[in-house]
Amino acid sequence: MTDRRRVLQAGLVCTALLALPACSSETAEPPESPPVPDPEQADELALITAYDQALTTAGVRSEATLRVIRDEHVAHLRALGWEQPLANTTTSAQRVGRKALQNAEREAARSRARAATNAEDSERAQILALIAASEAQHVVSLERP
Repeated sequence: MTDRRRVLQAGLVCTALLALPACSSETAEPPESPPVPDPEQADELALITAYDQALTTAGVRSEATLRVIRDEHVAHLRALGWEQPLANTTTSAQRVGRKALQNAEREAARSRARAATNAEDSERAQILALIAASEAQHVVSLERP
C-alpha cells in the first residue's frame, strides 16, 4: 500500500517534469513576422501616431480633446480587428497642428466612407460607416477652440 506522502511526491515530480522544456533535435521555428495592417488599419495607425505627436506639444486646453480623439482612434483600430499592441510613437519631434489633424480626419472620413461602400461584408461595411461618421465628428471637435 502506497502512503499519501509518496503519492504527493510522485505528483510533484511529474508536475516538475512537465514544466521543464522538452529537449529536441529539431530547430526552433523562426519568429513570426509582424502582421501587416490592411489599408484602413494602416490609416488608423497613422492617425494615432499623428495624435501622439500632437500631444507632445499640446497645451492644457487642447490636450483633453486630443487625448479623447486619439483614444477613439485606438477603438476604431480594435473594431477593425487589430489585436497587436501599439508601438510607442512619441519619439518623433515632428510637430502636428490642429489644421493638419483636421485635414487628416477629413481624408480619413472620406476614405472610410468609400471603403464602406466597397466592402463585401455587411458587418465590415457598418463598422467602416460608423468610423467614417466618428472621424467626421472629429473634424468638428478640432474646429472648436
